[in-house]
Amino acid sequence: MNPPLRSGHPRVLVSPEDLPLLRERARTTHKAEMESLLALAESCPGTPDFDRAILGPHTLEGARSKSLADNTLTAGDPAQIAFRLAFLYLLTGEKTHAAACERAIDAVMQQPVDGRYSIGSVRLRALACAYDWCHNALPEITRRLIAHRALSYAHVLYSNGEVWPNNYVAGHDVNSLPPILMAAIGMSGEIFGADALLADALRHTEGMLGCYKYFLEHDSFPQSYSYTGTYMFEIPCYFQLLQTAYGRDCFAENPWFRNCVQWWTYALRDDEAFLRYGDHFGASRIFTWLGYYRGLAAIASRYRDGLANWWVKQCNVSNIEPDQILFEDRTFNEIIEPSELPRTKLFSGMGIAIARGDFAGGTVAALKCSPIYLHNHCHRDQNQITVYHKGDLAIDSGHYDDYESPHWYNYYIRSIAHNTIVVHDPQEQFLSRGATFANDGGQRFINEPDFAPRTLEDLSSEAWRDGSIAAYQEGNGWSYVCGEASHCYSPQKLKQFMRHVVFVLDWPRKTCVSLVVLDEVELARPGLLPRYLLHTVSEPEVSGNRIVARHRGGRLTTHVLLPGTAEIEKIGGPGKEFWCDGRNWPLKLVMQGNHVPGSWRVEVAPPAAGSTRVRFVTLLVPADADAPQEPVPTLQDFGDDGVVVSQGALSVLMLKASAGGKQIAGVPKPVEDRREPIVVTLK
Repeated sequence: MNPPLRSGHPRVLVSPEDLPLLRERARTTHKAEMESLLALAESCPGTPDFDRAILGPHTLEGARSKSLADNTLTAGDPAQIAFRLAFLYLLTGEKTHAAACERAIDAVMQQPVDGRYSIGSVRLRALACAYDWCHNALPEITRRLIAHRALSYAHVLYSNGEVWPNNYVAGHDVNSLPPILMAAIGMSGEIFGADALLADALRHTEGMLGCYKYFLEHDSFPQSYSYTGTYMFEIPCYFQLLQTAYGRDCFAENPWFRNCVQWWTYALRDDEAFLRYGDHFGASRIFTWLGYYRGLAAIASRYRDGLANWWVKQCNVSNIEPDQILFEDRTFNEIIEPSELPRTKLFSGMGIAIARGDFAGGTVAALKCSPIYLHNHCHRDQNQITVYHKGDLAIDSGHYDDYESPHWYNYYIRSIAHNTIVVHDPQEQFLSRGATFANDGGQRFINEPDFAPRTLEDLSSEAWRDGSIAAYQEGNGWSYVCGEASHCYSPQKLKQFMRHVVFVLDWPRKTCVSLVVLDEVELARPGLLPRYLLHTVSEPEVSGNRIVARHRGGRLTTHVLLPGTAEIEKIGGPGKEFWCDGRNWPLKLVMQGNHVPGSWRVEVAPPAAGSTRVRFVTLLVPADADAPQEPVPTLQDFGDDGVVVSQGALSVLMLKASAGGKQIAGVPKPVEDRREPIVVTLK
């Protein structure tokens, strides 16, 4: 329960008690941001249409596909300008700055009410903050016009489904509710309808924060790394709004928020992009995007978090002066370098194990086997492995060309686009939200009781169980993870799929991470054939049981050690880049930014569809593109007891507990030039 709403203004993101500190920042540590705001105000000579030369021809079409968080794409929007000028008035109290804000707001008011994603919320934020921050400088009639237009935007966001009833796990709600809260808090007790709006927005906010806490208490978030930014950058606004309106210190109440820092840090690559899984968008580079900056700045300042502060120091953002002055305390100078972290980590909330060669230019390798089924922006990719080393090597293929596009539904989100296992059953149908999609042989959709979980209670329900991490260990120079994805497939075709991965640090050279992978597959009936998938950017070279893929400065050599007589097929190239169920599923748009959808894959299968029990053993070795080729590896197969994989000075023993008392013959003993054997007890 919230205490009574504070009276007076300002109370949206800023309270009267905050103003001395903010003004001191504007005078000292944030002088450059203050000068930027002043230059913006000085560029407005006061014409009624607020200087078309400044605002430019603001076209709706140019903004429809832009993210709310992408400040660089909306800097010329009159709503963005009004927001910045309203904040300037808070800092100076000068009537000319309030008048400049009023002219920008007038430009916003001239546009039709639009409730589409990002358009409506950006405009509503400007209206709400102008109402509250310039409250004592605006005529009452102007305030009322602004208020009723703000209510119109809030209502259309609801009616367009940007705020969906009882939906708290994922969706556009997270980006739409902060400006709704801003408007309702600013107008409460003054404008008819604001109090009812506030009550509903607060209820919805508490439901969402409960779901985000559920994941981030386990260091993870339920979306891809890029989508995490669209959620986490709103959390400081929620907390700040509740603090200035009700006096609640939500940062102190919710320490789980800071856990997203390691979530991002372990996935950060040397090309200023993230390890990819789920829907990924890369039009904006990480360190120039408000989506990461605001959350990291708030975490660094409010929790005195040195790792978050390292991130903030890398950021280079512009035209977001209110965020910089509100959330970044530049008197805090402690830095924790990523290199001070352990190189292996399990993020249990999303079932992602990551191993790094280092936190600079080395390998970033991961296995994903998530415990909860999520439709929105998440893929059917349990037990997927990805490898990055100076280039995209074992990739998450396809591209986010649009939500639920033909490419998205029939390829990009499906198991066939990922480095996992598929089993084609011609009798199987893949149904989602009332429609039938391509038979990729992969993991099933869930449609009952809904197509996606909505509430905190759903997250704990067996109806949404998906994969799981069955085991995780860390040792000296290695980590082991076991993903259990049996529940992710139709039981009519697959009974068990357990993927065991040993990440070997500094093999074959420093900053590299090699992967020893053992897959145990049990089919539901004879006649079905499991296929092991490996996706690459360029055409791989296949020679015998060795697969070599190259991209940019990296190379990945994959050795197929079991089945001993595996059939290896290449699929891809022009017209077959995204091949699934007998046809290609091309992209619907030209990609912008840092994207590598790939165009090739290798499928590895046993020589015949006979036994219902199949095992795959592979060794994936990343290296620099021009590095000498590594020695040919060997396999000792002990059947149900496990395997031993050796390559040069490396030996990895992956043994079941039942084999613990048995003598494993022929395992090389450690000598001066040989690594200590890695011994893993398999789940």
